[in-house]
Amino acid sequence: MDAQPVRLTDPPPPSPVELGAVVGLHDDALHDEIDRALGLGLQHVRLTVSWARAQPRAGTLAGDVVERVLAAARTLRAGGVCVWMCLLSPDVPTWFDNEGGFTDDRFAGHWWPRWVETAASAFGDDVDGWVPFEAPFAMMRRLAPDDARVQGEVMSTLTVAWRDAWRILHGPVPVATSLDVRTVRIPVDDVVAAAWARREDHLRWRTWLRALSDGMVTVPGRSDREVADLAGACDQLGIAVSGTGVGDLEALLHRVAEQGPEQPLALTFRPLGPDLDARAEAVDDVRSFATRAVAHLPLKRLTFTDAEALARA
Repeated sequence: MDAQPVRLTDPPPPSPVELGAVVGLHDDALHDEIDRALGLGLQHVRLTVSWARAQPRAGTLAGDVVERVLAAARTLRAGGVCVWMCLLSPDVPTWFDNEGGFTDDRFAGHWWPRWVETAASAFGDDVDGWVPFEAPFAMMRRLAPDDARVQGEVMSTLTVAWRDAWRILHGPVPVATSLDVRTVRIPVDDVVAAAWARREDHLRWRTWLRALSDGMVTVPGRSDREVADLAGACDQLGIAVSGTGVGDLEALLHRVAEQGPEQPLALTFRPLGPDLDARAEAVDDVRSFATRAVAHLPLKRLTFTDAEALARA
């Protein structure tokens, strides 16, 4: 891959927050995405490796996927862009899901660390940071949309999976979370809905922030348990948020800073809107907010999931 930097627009104004974007490794427009990232003068790019494509069968590794990932990472780094790598996208391997996946703690505890070790060996020399996985609440809800018992099992398994990834990856480059938090409104006129809302708030916030602060896994309906090496298991405390603008970002970041471990904060933002111009406006609002927020929050890194909207902003 011989992508050359192409200046698509003027670079964003200097900011104390490191600005970056997510690039899809398996998009047909990968070359254009990399060109765009280089042309924007971004400081970092996140590449998400598809575990399903990289390991279509247990214990194997697809050479073409490895080559594609390494080519993208090396092109970006040659252009002065730091590469962060995410190791779990929604499309987990079929063989993993069919045997229980993250609903089976023993099965997940065997195969997930092996995948992380394999990825670290294959890509570690070309990576500047790791995001082992993002949006754990969304993963849990996909696997168990309505079953509270299974939800508890999945979330407990995911916290241990995070600890396992941390043990393998932490060291020379930082490891960051990407927690899908949001403000959960508790209904006042519906007892059942209120109970589910309180459960959602707990699973999005308390389960993860307490786990990372003191190593205790707290899931509604299950006994609390301490997990070795889970406390402090991140170098950057990141959240993933979507929206049409700033919204309640400041409140979300303050809550993370107050309830989580004392680490720099990172924000991944997915702009929403009916068209590119609307998404670009959302990007511009959040970028301006981040520049102001560093005055009172330890916000270090801002990543947008829509590089096209970032180029238009």
